[in-house]
Parts: sequence; structure tokens; C-alpha cells
Amino acid sequence: MATASPLRRPRKSPLFALALLLAVPAARAYDVTDTLRVYGHAQFWFTVVEQMEEAEELYQFPSRDAAATYTTGFSINRARIGARQLVLDNRVSLNVQLRLEKSTSLLDLNIGLHLAPWLSLYIGQLKVPAPAEALTPASELDFIFRPRITESLVDFSLSRTTYPSSLFYSVHCYLRDMGLALKGTVDITFGRLGYFLMAGNGLGANQFISGRAKPEYILTNPGQLFYGLRLEAADLFYLLTIGGHAAVNWHDNMVFNSGRKVVDIKRIAASGDATLHLPGTGIRLRGLYGRGDIRDDYDDDGRIDLRYSGWECRLLWHLNPLLFRGMPDSFRQRHRFELGVRLAHYQQEWNESNQPVTQKDWVLAVTYQLDKLLKLQLNYMNKHTTDPAQPDLDDNLLLLQVQGSL
Repeated sequence: MATASPLRRPRKSPLFALALLLAVPAARAYDVTDTLRVYGHAQFWFTVVEQMEEAEELYQFPSRDAAATYTTGFSINRARIGARQLVLDNRVSLNVQLRLEKSTSLLDLNIGLHLAPWLSLYIGQLKVPAPAEALTPASELDFIFRPRITESLVDFSLSRTTYPSSLFYSVHCYLRDMGLALKGTVDITFGRLGYFLMAGNGLGANQFISGRAKPEYILTNPGQLFYGLRLEAADLFYLLTIGGHAAVNWHDNMVFNSGRKVVDIKRIAASGDATLHLPGTGIRLRGLYGRGDIRDDYDDDGRIDLRYSGWECRLLWHLNPLLFRGMPDSFRQRHRFELGVRLAHYQQEWNESNQPVTQKDWVLAVTYQLDKLLKLQLNYMNKHTTDPAQPDLDDNLLLLQVQGSL
């Protein structure tokens, strides 16, 4: 299960962490010492083609030239650096990770106290309990994008909302929150049992509750917090991993830093997921189902603001045994080829309108990885949206991602 998190003001912590990472000799940028590990990755996109039918009715003024209806270009998706320092005979860890794309900000900053394999205590900013896909590091994802339901189950469990007039509308939670967490695993005869319990602000990454003593994002909060729990049974008979999570985030009558705006946060969410390995085939199967509500009642109409649900299923086929039969083990371990296909379904309904909007995505993926240094992913995404208010748009996508990692 994931780790993460923060303890100081974000304006100072990124500079401290960046100085720590730059001080590491380049030749020892991975395992610097037995207790200090530095890591990082960058992801670059080449959008081969993305359909943009929504631009079809746009014209240049005054020439009346029609807008292009597709996209081709290059961009930076992610750039991350981080470090993990162990002290006191590996009983205490300091974890830090920075987001560098567009602007520098904290993702993880936390201190962990490791008392036993079944009990670790974390304080700081870290990923919250969520589906397995959300807890998987971005550098290790099977597809370029996480399914929409995965990110919604976290962002909409925290403070992000759907109303443009809400002060939470532009919040990006980055799957993380500030708080206290307990984690642990227990080995059993045929696998491992694990848990992840967290209490946090419920606002998302780098959004804090403070009071007037240290004015931050929220000034008042009547003793209410975000609570999340994930339970997991992993590697059962070396074949199956199953897990589930639930989250409740309830805050009444909070005051923003302005001192003039009073809002509620009332969110619930839950999910279940499973991964199955088929021995001798190189095939992995994964499934996920989740649902949640935003019950803030932002417009005071007595209805649920947003009700959402979704599922995904995928098949991944590791091709090395087929492609490299007879090759040395060292070669087969360094080079990895994989094919994947995923079907994802997402549905949301605003204000109990009885007019849900659904989205169905097919994703085909080809992945090549060289050790942990280089990863190439080519994804084709076919999107279909059913919306009572508008027809389905041509918005399919062919995308190449190049990832370099320390």
C-alpha cells in the first residue's frame, strides 16, 4: 500500500527537499546509502492525434477561417522527484516527493514510525485510502491514464466539487491529504492481509485547516475530519489480490480564509477491486467497482449535488515468455513487453435529475520497459459519451508517452 505526506508550510518545504536532492552525487542517484533512497521520473507526451470535434463551430475573426478539429503536439505530463531517509535503526522514515510540472509543489511529506510489520504510524501529507489503482505510483501504471472512476473516488471524497461558483471548484487533490495514518500487513499461510486507516483534513494536497493563529485555507472546523479505510488480502495462493475501501468526509459550516464564506463538505465513497494472475500465461486480470455521493447541497435545494459510479476491467498480457523463448534470463529480466486492453464505464447525475451522463472508454495499450530506466507506452483511447443535453463528440486519442526514471 502507498505511503506519503507534509509537516511544514509548503512555501519552505519544497526548497528544503530540492536542496537535499541536488546535493546527492549524480553517480549515486538511486540508493545513496543503505538508509537514503532518491527517486524520480519524468513523463513526456507525443499526442499523435486527438479528435476535437467540439472546436468545429469556432471561426477566426474577421477572416472566418474554421478552427482545426484535431490536435498533434508535445507536452510534459509529469515530473517528480523524491527521497526516503531511514533513521534510528530503520524505525523512523522521512518521505518527501515534489511535483515539478508547471509549478513546484509538495505531493508527499510525512514522517513514519515503524513499530512492527503490522503497525506503522504516519503523520503528514500522503495518499489517502483508495482503490489499488490510485495507490499505485504514477510511474508504474499499466495505462497512461487512470480510469475516471478511480480519481473521482478520491477527488470527490475530498474537497473538489462540480460547481464553477464554488471555491473548491479549482482544487486538485492529487489523491492526497494531510493527516494521521496507520498501516500494516500480516503474513498468513497463503498470502498477506493489510490495512490502511487515515484521519485527515479532507481538503486535498496543500490545503490546510488553521484558525487565525496561522491563517491557511479553512479558518473554522467543528472538530470534523475525513476518515478513510482500505482493507486488502494480497497474493492469495500467489494468484489473487482483493481489496476494498470506504471514505467519509463530513464538515459543517466551515469558514474560508476570507472570513466571509461559510460552506459544508459532505462526501461518502466506497469501492472494491481484484487482481488475478493466471499462472504460466503472463496474463493478469483486474476489475474495479466504485460509487460515491457529494451531499454538500451547495445550492440548498435539498438534493444530492452529485451521484457518481463506475467500473473498469482490464486484461494485461506479459509477452516476454512468448517473444524471448530461449534468450538468457538476464535479457528477459531487463526488457519487458506487454499488451493491454481496458474497458471503463463512468456515470454521474447532478441534483437527482434522473438524466445521468455516462462515458465508456476502450483503451488499447502497448508497453515496452527497459529495466526501470525507460518506459514507452502507446495508448489508443476510444471514448463514447451519452449525454441527454448533447450528442457524442469525436474525441478519440492516440498518445505516446516516454518515461525516464531514476
